[in-house]
Amino acid sequence: MVEDGDGDGDGDSGGGAAGRRLVRRFYLFQATRSVGFVSPVFALFVLRDLTFVQYGALSSLYAALVVASEVPTGYVGDRWGRRASMAGGVGCTALSLAGFVVADSFAGYAALYAVWAFAATFNSGSSDAWLYETLDEHLDGSEFTRVRGRAGAVERWTSVATMLVGGVLYGVDPRLPFAASVALSLPGFAVLWTLPDSRGDAAAASGDRPSALEALGVARRSFAEPGLRGAVPYVALLLAAVAAAGSYVQPIGVDLFRELLPASLSAVPEPSLLGAMYAAFTGVAAVAAGSAGAIERRLGVRGALLVVPAVPAVLMLLPPVALAAALPMFVARTAASPVVVPIAYGYVNDRVAAADAPDGDSTGSAGADAARATTLSAVSMVQGAVRTPLAFVAGVAAGAYGPTAAPALLGGVVLVAVAAAAVWNPVAGDGAAS
Repeated sequence: MVEDGDGDGDGDSGGGAAGRRLVRRFYLFQATRSVGFVSPVFALFVLRDLTFVQYGALSSLYAALVVASEVPTGYVGDRWGRRASMAGGVGCTALSLAGFVVADSFAGYAALYAVWAFAATFNSGSSDAWLYETLDEHLDGSEFTRVRGRAGAVERWTSVATMLVGGVLYGVDPRLPFAASVALSLPGFAVLWTLPDSRGDAAAASGDRPSALEALGVARRSFAEPGLRGAVPYVALLLAAVAAAGSYVQPIGVDLFRELLPASLSAVPEPSLLGAMYAAFTGVAAVAAGSAGAIERRLGVRGALLVVPAVPAVLMLLPPVALAAALPMFVARTAASPVVVPIAYGYVNDRVAAADAPDGDSTGSAGADAARATTLSAVSMVQGAVRTPLAFVAGVAAGAYGPTAAPALLGGVVLVAVAAAAVWNPVAGDGAAS
């Protein structure tokens, strides 16, 4: 596992040691969120019972439910506390994973995708709001990108180990990886108990809770702020397209093994090969996630959000022509999101307080904290809204032309967006990298 390395730039020495300890506990919580046991075999598991079109429809359903539930679950984090919302995410994750053990129909999978969507949305805004507020209080809010990136690296290094085991378990019984994932997720409740309240938790406990209209008002002002109204839809499109392409890694990987593997490895079960492949790619993603802060310092926010997504987008165009190109495409696609997410969400967090003080009054930060989870969840909602049609169209393309057509289509969408952003500059007020 990566070392937290939080001794660099931690600010005052009084709260530094305690801050570093709570950051390490947050890293441990992130480790329990890993679903590495099921990641390399999930598509194979579902496609035993469903067609590509049904699989694409489930991805669209998931994205649509994320759109519908992001803001309400984000408001739970503002109204009842960040940790309460995060606990809801742990519970929904365990419930959905357990359900896959017995599901065997489209309706059953659809119900589980719905619970999985709630798991994602309970965590999406609240965990980032908790981390930003806690760092701001105990260490330094400017550390968000670095700590968030390293937390993602911890989760991915955990996934590296569990992916290798998950492929083997699938070969024994396809249900075993899901049972193992439930066992890993449940300790998240115990780790959450050890985390302190953030400012938002304290405000919720004291009764200083925003109404739904007040929380939505902060989100509306944030989205109208010049630095966000273009950046949010742009980042949402990038993340939605890259995430939708991930649904086709496993079927493409199986074709890749059948075409390119030497005869000496032909007897190795495909789930085990997928587990090893996912573990290798996730290791690359963990290194990338841990480097998010350095990439932001080197390229700046705008440069990072142009360059990082463009690399996998170009590679996503190649597998329909040369299947061997799927291998570097998998690596680049897996590494892109762990870099983009902490940079983008750090950028959004920095502007929430400014949006709550439109006249330049710095005292607006308390109001921003009160509705921070709602605002961050609204950002994820936009991503889900974009992913819904993309996932369905990609599923249709895969059904008509094969699985490599889906990432190729999505890569083209990303390249068009990056080219437009290079001219349009939706990320306002970003300083040049030094």
